[in-house]
Amino acid sequence: MRFQKKEFFLALAAMGILIFGVSKLSMGTYSRDLFMSGQAPPIPVPDLKYSPKMSTLKVEERVTYEVAVPEEKLQKGEVLPADLELIEVGDKENINFHQVDCFYYRQVTQRQTRTSEALVCTRTRQGTEYWFSNKTRFVDWEPWSEWTAIPKKGIVKKE
Repeated sequence: MRFQKKEFFLALAAMGILIFGVSKLSMGTYSRDLFMSGQAPPIPVPDLKYSPKMSTLKVEERVTYEVAVPEEKLQKGEVLPADLELIEVGDKENINFHQVDCFYYRQVTQRQTRTSEALVCTRTRQGTEYWFSNKTRFVDWEPWSEWTAIPKKGIVKKE
């Protein structure tokens, strides 16, 4: 009797493994066929309850600031595009202000303006521009202000 229970248990375990293996094999075949065919299953398009009519606006973006340049370069006409860049301090820890001579610094304001047919948006930020004796210069910027939006005349804002 004891021998028959063991055979029964082994036969039952073998059947379970066989059924589990066949089901895994068929799942793998299905997923392989689906993804190897190069065709994705169709995705139903959702019903759109609200679909606004869209318009486009041309937006012009302008960034305005003052930058310091050596007076002799300006008088000789030797100002280069690189002289107009304001290079932001990436990591203040890399600059040891006590070991590098700073021969010039000043406050600078940067204004960003976005203009469209319907709206004019502006924001500003303050910074300090540093010129060092090792011929490098940086700007330490504060965060940008919030955007200020002014609607243009003729555009009525509905609330």
